[in-house]
Amino acid sequence: MKRSVLPGIFVILFCLPAAFAQNTAPQLSTADQRRVIEILLANKFERSTEKTIYISTANLPKEIQKTFPRLKNIKVRLVSAETPNSSGLCVYEFGRFEFIDKFVSVAFGNCREGLAYDFIKTNGEWKSVGLVMTRQISY
Repeated sequence: MKRSVLPGIFVILFCLPAAFAQNTAPQLSTADQRRVIEILLANKFERSTEKTIYISTANLPKEIQKTFPRLKNIKVRLVSAETPNSSGLCVYEFGRFEFIDKFVSVAFGNCREGLAYDFIKTNGEWKSVGLVMTRQISY
């Protein structure tokens, strides 16, 4: 009986809390993701001379793809995750949304560069943290 109790205690003390912590990790709602994307794109392409940008649907929920934020004077084309490899396009792509303390961080970039952007929600509104690039990423 003692042999079966020890593994049970191990599972209860070490495995269950870790599994519970993974299941309770904060998740960003689709509406909040959409708003963060909207702010990021508006700031990133505010002074852009590009007429059309291509954005991969990788890491974008279907709900966001259906009502993707519009950009002033720039046409946005959503492309499947497989398109960049087969077409030679330099496609922009969002990384996963991650909680870091009280901030939400998301990577965004294309075939030439990628950076991580931080956002915070105060008084119910999302704001960029000065669009500070926290780290360089490679795609």
